[in-house]
Amino acid sequence: MTFEVSSILDNLLEDVWFEITFLLVVSLFASFLFARFGQPRIIGYIVVGVVIGPSLLKIIVPPEGDVTGLPESIQILAQLGAIVLLFMIGLECDLREVYTRKSIVIALGGVIVPWIAGFALADAFGFTNDDAIFIGATLVATSVAVTASVTSQLGLIGTPVAHAIIGAAVVDDVLGMVVLSVSKGLTVGGIEPTGLMLLLLGALLFVLAGAWIGANFLSRLVFRVQVSGFRRKLPMSGFILALAIAFLYSFIAEAIGITAIVGAFVAGTAFSGSALRDGFRKGSQYLEAVFVPLFFVSLGVAVDAAGIAKYIWFGIVLTVVAAVTKVVGCGLPARAMGMSWWDSLAVGIGMTPRLEIALVIAYYGLSTEIISADIYSVVVFMGLATALFTPWLLRKSLERGGHSFAES
Repeated sequence: MTFEVSSILDNLLEDVWFEITFLLVVSLFASFLFARFGQPRIIGYIVVGVVIGPSLLKIIVPPEGDVTGLPESIQILAQLGAIVLLFMIGLECDLREVYTRKSIVIALGGVIVPWIAGFALADAFGFTNDDAIFIGATLVATSVAVTASVTSQLGLIGTPVAHAIIGAAVVDDVLGMVVLSVSKGLTVGGIEPTGLMLLLLGALLFVLAGAWIGANFLSRLVFRVQVSGFRRKLPMSGFILALAIAFLYSFIAEAIGITAIVGAFVAGTAFSGSALRDGFRKGSQYLEAVFVPLFFVSLGVAVDAAGIAKYIWFGIVLTVVAAVTKVVGCGLPARAMGMSWWDSLAVGIGMTPRLEIALVIAYYGLSTEIISADIYSVVVFMGLATALFTPWLLRKSLERGGHSFAES
C-alpha cells in the first residue's frame, strides 16, 4: 500500500515538473518571437497558450468540468504570477507623480464611459446582468505595459502627452481594482443601492487606507529591517518582508470580500515612494520572469476558439466600443484640461489597449464561473486586438500633433 501511494505521488510530481518545464520553455520561445516583431511579450504568452491549449494543438487539455485547463498546482503558480504582476504594477504607481488632477480627470472619463458602454452593449446582445457587469469591467483598465512601451520606443517619456497617458493609465489601474471589487459584489450579492455604496466605499477605503498605512508605517518598518539585514549580510531582508506584506494584503482583501490581486496592487502602491523601490523592482523581476509567463499562458490555455467564432460579431463590436469609449472618455477630458485636439486624441488612443488587468478581471470571472468560457475568450480577443492596433494609431496621431520622435 505504501509503495502504491509513493508511486502515485512520484508520477504526479513528474507530470507537474514536466508541465512547468514545458510552459516555461514555450513562453521563453514566445517572448523571443514576439520581441522580434516588436510586439509585447504578454501577447506572445497568451497566443502560445491558445496554440498549445484545447482550441488548437490540444497539448494541454482540461479535465472534465475544469475551465482553466491546467493542473491545480500550476494554477496556484499562475495565481502567484498574477499577484507578483499586480505588486509590480503597484510599485510603479508613485502617488506623488501620477495622481495629478489631470490624470484623475482623464482616468475617470476612461472608467465611467467604457464601463457603462460595455454593460449596455452586452445587455443589447442579450447577455445576463452578471455577464454584462464583468464585460463592462474588462473595458475599464488600460494596459500600462503597452502604453509605456510605445511612448518609450518613440522617445516621448517625460513629455506632457506621455505624462498624461501614463499617469491616467496608472490611475485607471487603481480604479480598475475598485471596479473589480464592485463587479464581484454585484454579481455575487445582486444589485442593491445600499449594498453597492457600502461595497464601493469599502473598496475605496481598503485601497486608500492600505496605501496610506503601508507608505507611512510599513514602508519604514521594511526600511529598518533592510538596514539591519544588510549589516548582518542578509541583503534581501527588506524585499522578503515587503513580499510578505503583499501576501498579507492579498489575504486581507480576500477576507473582506474583494480579491487577492487588489491587495497585492495596494501593497505595491504602498512601497512606490520608498527609497528601496528600485531594489524591490529588481527582486520582483526574477519572480516575474518565472511566474508571470505561467499566468499569461494559462490565460491563453483557457481560451476557446469556438467561443470566439460563436460570438465573433460581438467580439468585433466590443473591440470597436473598447477603442471609441477610451478615445471619447479620455480624449474629451484631456481637451477640457487644456491639451490640443491632436494631443487629446493621442491620449485617448494611448489609453485604448487592454491587457494585464482587463484580462485579470476576465480570468477572475471565468475561474469563479461568473462568466462562461465563450465570453472570456471574446474578452481576450478584444484585449489582443486593442493592444495590436494601438501603437500604429498612437504614432499617427502624435505625428499629426507635430511631435518628432527619437526612437530608442
